[in-house]
Amino acid sequence: MASPSTPASTPIPASIPTPIPTSGPMSATSATSISVSGTVDAIVIGLGPGGEDVAARLARGGWSVLAVDEHLVGGECPYYGCIPSKMMLHESRRADASWARVARRIREEATDQWDDRVAVERLLGTGAKFVHGRAEIVGGPAAGPASAGTEVTVTPNDGGAHQTWTARRAVVLNTGSESMQVPVPGLPEAVTWTHRDVVTAETLPASLAIVGGGPLGCELGQALAGFGVRVSLLVRGERLLSGETPEAGELVAERFRAEGIDVRTGTEISGVQAGEASRYETSHGIPASAGPVDLELTTGGRLTVDRVLLAAGRAPRDSVEVDDWCRVLDSAAAERGQPVPGRYAIGDMTGAGPFTHTSMAQAAVVADQLLAGAAPRPFPRQAVPRVTYTDPEVAAVGLSEGEARKAVEHQGGDASEVHVARVDLGASSRGWIDEVRGHLTLVALADGKTAEKADEQADEPGNRNKKSRTSGGVLVGAAVVGPHAGEILGALTVAVHAGVPLAELARIPWAYPTLHRAIGDALAQFGSDVIGVESAAGRAS
Repeated sequence: MASPSTPASTPIPASIPTPIPTSGPMSATSATSISVSGTVDAIVIGLGPGGEDVAARLARGGWSVLAVDEHLVGGECPYYGCIPSKMMLHESRRADASWARVARRIREEATDQWDDRVAVERLLGTGAKFVHGRAEIVGGPAAGPASAGTEVTVTPNDGGAHQTWTARRAVVLNTGSESMQVPVPGLPEAVTWTHRDVVTAETLPASLAIVGGGPLGCELGQALAGFGVRVSLLVRGERLLSGETPEAGELVAERFRAEGIDVRTGTEISGVQAGEASRYETSHGIPASAGPVDLELTTGGRLTVDRVLLAAGRAPRDSVEVDDWCRVLDSAAAERGQPVPGRYAIGDMTGAGPFTHTSMAQAAVVADQLLAGAAPRPFPRQAVPRVTYTDPEVAAVGLSEGEARKAVEHQGGDASEVHVARVDLGASSRGWIDEVRGHLTLVALADGKTAEKADEQADEPGNRNKKSRTSGGVLVGAAVVGPHAGEILGALTVAVHAGVPLAELARIPWAYPTLHRAIGDALAQFGSDVIGVESAAGRAS
């Protein structure tokens, strides 16, 4: 089953400062220390977490590998995304929160001053070759390879000679994503920030408006507010975290307002009046001081801030359609589902989810089938977890109630087979002790055979991905909002991924008193006709 295609993103305008320190000494050296042409078994283009992982797996498996990236090896996550933002959130929740302390940790301990030397050394240690530069497939990403292999041109960042390489067996694409464009006419460059500017800032502004109410805007907004920044969230939609349940967005907004964060939904910037311009110095290309701006809002109000953070999310740099084995489908034959021989894609560009763990899982699928010479189990598209690390945390996996009903109807089933259980985390013993506000939601199919049909649609002859289903129900989705939601989601992700029967889940003795016991409370809402009975095989195991 192929994934839906994702439209290409709009380039970031030049007016937005996006410093990208792209290489350290090791990167520059490795870019010029190999020949300017050659033939290898595989070429990996883009070295975010998944790209780096698949290159290393193939090299350790005995393949000759060329890995290419024009930015930092390791991608956005360790340098500007997942790791720094969680460090900020952790520090902001301390009683003695210090921006200087966390900025130093990010700069010196987490990113090595935004130098990928360690990551490059790690990659080279596997036996892979590495070029710090830009790579392009001759004929385009979905072009079929010639009989002699796929030709790739490489332009090194250091201005060295153009290189031409041939991949005998495979090309793996992992070109990542970039910040989405947020057009705000008249907004001065000196006061405009992206998430990279926050991560690399040595000092913070007194006030900040954040454009965007998704995971990025919410996480950074709460973190910066914890350091004393006056934060205003300007959200075009009617609620925060529009990709999650309405209740999740409402709980997060309630907490934000209690912490002094100004949350304005249904609001956009309609005009900008710049204050008196001031000269500013830069650190890592980041404005260190500048005059405030007056923002005119579509709601009729005005807001004066020192910085405006554009946090509308990210979009893929490139997009391709892939099947569940991450094989690129020929655009001319997409309806027939014909994969391009030797062409694979992972990460953001596949539309499977903009998460590090997604690209890593896809990397394993690609590496396993290339090294084994046969397709393994497919990428588990319906069991990808996601977590927003605000307080309260918001976590989900699998299908929502609406998505489950649509999926069942699409398969010719009855939407009444979908059942939902929802419990208040505060009603559990641990929730009562900790005065928790939050909830847990489970989405189940009463007939596990219906879920099995969905599995079989993703299988090829000879490569069945059947799970052990029973005549009873199975979990197909879950959502948690509250403290440690991401940790609670772990057990639910296993259940969705493995198709664990509800009858088996209902037998688990969740530790008391933990928030995990809310899972048992939710399961108890399903009747015996939904939970079903254990199979003989299930009892024997």
